Amino acid sequence: MPRISSYPKDNTVTGNDIWIGSDGDNGLITKNFSADTLGAYYNNNNTFNQGTYTFSQASAASTWVINHNLSKFPSITVVDSSGNVVVGFETYNNNNQITLTFSAPFSGSAYLN
Repeated sequence: MPRISSYPKDNTVTGNDIWIGSDGDNGLITKNFSADTLGAYYNNNNTFNQGTYTFSQASAASTWVINHNLSKFPSITVVDSSGNVVVGFETYNNNNQITLTFSAPFSGSAYLN
């Protein structure tokens, strides 16, 4: 594979810019992809607008049931009321509800994305 040792620096992305990649639907052939084509793909597949949800647990509890309505199995970050990250056990009841279980009750927030 050739090595590019120098190139002009351009920090502006336009619709005329090209990315080189592998086409997974066509035997992984090398293909050029325009910025407009990539943008249209991500917009049509809702990649950028996946949604997030913040859950607040106001009273101390060791089990939190979260109805998030994101229609997916999101990643979860939990923090206590002091801002410390807390690790617990998570159960995805379905793609719109999660149950979090902790060893001790506390209040805080869960950030889902």
